[in-house]
Amino acid sequence: MALREDKTVPSTGAQGGLRSSDAYVVADKPDYRRTDIDGLRAVAVLAVLFFHLRVSGFSGGFVGVDIFFVISGFLITRIVAADIEAGRFSFARFYARRARRLLPAFFTTLTVSCAAAFLLLAPQHLEGFANSVAAAAFGVSNILFWRESGYFDLAARVKPLLHTWSLSVEWQFYLVWPLLLSVLLALFPRRIVWPVLAIATLSFCLILVFQDGSFWLLSRTRASEWIAGGRATVFYNTPFRAFEFACGAALVWLPRPRPAIVHEFLVLFGLALILGAIFVLDSGSRAPAWNVLLPAVGASMVLHADRSRWAGLVLRNPPAVYIGRISYSLYLAHWPLIVFCEYGLVRALLPTEAILVGLTSLVVAALMFHVVEQPYRAGRDFIRPSRLALAGLVLFSIASYAMSGGMPWRVQSFAAGTELADSAALKAITGSLDCQDFCEFGNLQSPRKILVVGDSHVDHYTRALGELGGQEFHFLLAQAGNCFFGADLQTRTSGAVTRHCRAANDQAARWLEAGGIVAIVQGQRWPGYRNLLEQKADGVPVDLPDPAKLFPAMLGDIAKLYAGFRGPIILIGHAPNTNLICALRPAYFSLPCPIPSRVEHVMFKAAFDEFAVTHPGFDLVDPAENLCPATGCHATDREGHSYYVDDHHLSIFGARLVAPKIIQKLETDLSAASAQPSSLSTRR
Repeated sequence: MALREDKTVPSTGAQGGLRSSDAYVVADKPDYRRTDIDGLRAVAVLAVLFFHLRVSGFSGGFVGVDIFFVISGFLITRIVAADIEAGRFSFARFYARRARRLLPAFFTTLTVSCAAAFLLLAPQHLEGFANSVAAAAFGVSNILFWRESGYFDLAARVKPLLHTWSLSVEWQFYLVWPLLLSVLLALFPRRIVWPVLAIATLSFCLILVFQDGSFWLLSRTRASEWIAGGRATVFYNTPFRAFEFACGAALVWLPRPRPAIVHEFLVLFGLALILGAIFVLDSGSRAPAWNVLLPAVGASMVLHADRSRWAGLVLRNPPAVYIGRISYSLYLAHWPLIVFCEYGLVRALLPTEAILVGLTSLVVAALMFHVVEQPYRAGRDFIRPSRLALAGLVLFSIASYAMSGGMPWRVQSFAAGTELADSAALKAITGSLDCQDFCEFGNLQSPRKILVVGDSHVDHYTRALGELGGQEFHFLLAQAGNCFFGADLQTRTSGAVTRHCRAANDQAARWLEAGGIVAIVQGQRWPGYRNLLEQKADGVPVDLPDPAKLFPAMLGDIAKLYAGFRGPIILIGHAPNTNLICALRPAYFSLPCPIPSRVEHVMFKAAFDEFAVTHPGFDLVDPAENLCPATGCHATDREGHSYYVDDHHLSIFGARLVAPKIIQKLETDLSAASAQPSSLSTRR
């Protein structure tokens, strides 16, 4: 978040035209306040708010954070450089002012979030929250969320403090930039803009290099486990965000144009770039570098035009200025509100609910600004910034430690199934063998080789398949989470995920081409690929939001993949979703528990029935037949053991209900085919 400076800073002149001023004072007009910067903050924070509320049209609202970083780079550099040139810069004073500005509202947000998490979150979610509390308090939450990113990462919308990653980036910038700026000003007193622009260029080049996760120098190091996720790496880490900070910093020394019309043009064109990024980009865009470039350049143009009259009215109107003033509190408050509301409802917000949460965020932000931010900044504080920082670190470390076990005693139903309330025990009941992309299991001497292919929705049957069929069958597993296995279609991915998908696909192809495979079992989370597919040949996106078109396209592509295989092919439908969270969260409040829809399940079965008419070699195992008997779908057995480990992945107990059907189909189909091994005659 870009921060507003204290208004108590003197506005005395400095060599080179810089003045130690607050965020709004123009160098040559100390009595003029740059309220357009507040207006730009309003654009940024509203973009983020509408993006998080899923408001239609704001698909690129996440670029609001990039705008904040540019503003912060401009303001902080302006003040630090002026103080350095005037010979009055003090690191202690700088960090005290940052703490005075940031910590009161931040610690208030953490305190309220801890209380809400205690009352609402299930044990495993509270355990993750505990880690984020400590990381946020120590200014390293961006690193935590980067390391957690991945397919089996908790969904972003159950992480109430996920948005604090940007604050951690800000703190890391504050730790490095004043010292670096002191060195650069000493070495390049008259040409400081060039090393600053060099930093921006280097950072942008790093984004280009790392964004696809294929940086060859790291391919054989332990760091590649994290670095390989290129999009997450460039999103969360400060070196890649230095581009935006440096763009803002360079504006301090770049000469401003003299003609007023140029200032008008800069604001108009800059706002056009920003709005274009907000309304055109989306979080799935293939090139993170360009997602950063548009808002950063646009914000820089707007900041550089300090004499725009007519175009500047868009940013200087009172509502925009006020929202900009409370933007820090609004940024802090809105995301936890959204997460906790959706967590309690066990679904996304409806449009009317989104409006209500958005308005509530504005009210809470205004209260926090006037009751917490302003009094402390005005000097009406009862504790010094250094002591406040120390007290916060101690208190939130204690809170993090207290919540680190998930506090399962809060869950009234945990006695009926203790594995539901303990993350370690929950992991112990997973249905997966935990193979990395591919492995072999079962009777490795058996001539009856079964190729098991798919994403995590085939992997969660592997333990049960080994238990029930491990003596009779030799299973060859090629699985990759979030990866579709087809002939012409593949998952729309980048970097490490692409390699992850390709490795499993290629291994499946090698096993088939080697011969000896007598049957194929494939399972996918069929509805999960609506907007995740692309053509293998040219990478053209294939968006199929309608399951009535998605399912036939996927089945047809799988038939093409196995066109040369003459053995039985068993497809596993996806297990019905469940609201497992309803059994895991505390019961301090009476919260709704909606019944998951089975429309997609019914549509897939209908699509397969039509597909099977022309493809007799395919068979279907429907998990719902075992998980949803006549009495309805169940999440636990009579002993209280959970059939699921999350909303859609089966535990070993759930998998044991479905795996016998798979083994039975294999035996029946192989018997009918006289168990003759076949091989794939066509290559991928």
